[in-house]
Amino acid sequence: MVTINLTLNNFSELHALLDVFGCFGNDYEYTTRGIFRRKIPPVCSICNTPMVHNGYNPHTKDGLGEINIGRYKCSNCGSTHEEDYSFWEDMKTLLFDTFNDFFQLLRYHNVSYDGISDLMDFIYPRSRSTIFRAFYKEMEQETIPYSENIHMVHYDEQHPKEGRCQKYRLTLLDAKAQRTIADELFKDKSPETIKEFLKKNLDASEPVFIVTDFDKRYPDILKEIFRDKLVHQYCLMHLNKLIVNDFPKNTTIEQELLKYRLLSIFYNRENEIKFLQKLQSEELNVINNKEKHQEWIKKAKKEFCQYRHKLKLEIRRKKENLPRNSLEKAKYNFDKLMENIRIYDEKVQKRLWMINKHWLNLTLFHYLPGAPATNNPIESYYSKSLKTDNKKKFRTDKGIENRIKLTQMRRLNLLKKPQKSFMELFRLFSPFKL
Repeated sequence: MVTINLTLNNFSELHALLDVFGCFGNDYEYTTRGIFRRKIPPVCSICNTPMVHNGYNPHTKDGLGEINIGRYKCSNCGSTHEEDYSFWEDMKTLLFDTFNDFFQLLRYHNVSYDGISDLMDFIYPRSRSTIFRAFYKEMEQETIPYSENIHMVHYDEQHPKEGRCQKYRLTLLDAKAQRTIADELFKDKSPETIKEFLKKNLDASEPVFIVTDFDKRYPDILKEIFRDKLVHQYCLMHLNKLIVNDFPKNTTIEQELLKYRLLSIFYNRENEIKFLQKLQSEELNVINNKEKHQEWIKKAKKEFCQYRHKLKLEIRRKKENLPRNSLEKAKYNFDKLMENIRIYDEKVQKRLWMINKHWLNLTLFHYLPGAPATNNPIESYYSKSLKTDNKKKFRTDKGIENRIKLTQMRRLNLLKKPQKSFMELFRLFSPFKL
């Protein structure tokens, strides 16, 4: 084991010195002058003559400390040699790699580069540009494992009745093959019943992409069964239903416009929004006359219903679905709504905060090719097999790509946990502080 010669100044640093030099053998020493070298100098690689100690070379890192590395000289040919100091470079690499992992985690939580720089002033000052370069370099090196065999399924429930007895129909539908995996009736839909149903019909050891509605029990149930194999997507169709229910049946033009702005977070509703904005500007001409205003409102809402019906027919004739927004566009629409959240009604505020909380689970379909965003197939299956009356949804491309990659890394538990805390890492440098 390396010989460490302590002084009164570094006696308390023995533990840190052992962490640094513990991997070296008994032929090395750390002197009272703070020089790391071999006790017996090596043989000259040129003339094979034993070398002698010849002072040291300091290696300094601003803000961390300085290490003195022993130097040797050949008395015969005069050549010099410096002791290996790769351990010092490894210490710095470990610290700065941990910083990079820290930057990734902060960027995942949408902390700006300026914000990270301000935060690092409390730890180890790093400029915005340094953080930006380190983050992008690290993201370029990251590779995301993609499982081509991930099982994509829809899960939903229906509540039919057998006479006066309430029954619960639990269904799993294969998203790719559009076929039923399981469809069973139960007396209850308790968490334990759902767990047994899922365990029976899905392999918990394989990755699964599952689409559900917003039942508050599902996240805990699914996480318990599939653990890190789970990709949980919330149904955008159910979200739109919740948004519509947040507004009164007889809405004003202003309320209708706000409703469609919420509906346009994940779907392209720009045509409806433009039409409503035009109506809103026309409303200013009659708003001061109560009688004319009431008559105008009825006419305006009728025109909007006819226009909306016309758009639906056009989509159906083309045999297309309502186009979904890109991840970038969805984030932009959502951020614009959040800017003025305080002026909205309480129900709208709660809905926006709910979307913010579940943003990842609402956008996971962007990250897997062919992944579904809604439970429409299983709803269609229900409507055909047991109808309702018989049962009684970055400024640059690179930024967007990095954001997607971060989210995938988070889902796959690739956002690394530190081997050592910052305090432990900085303590390694304490014996060498300037």
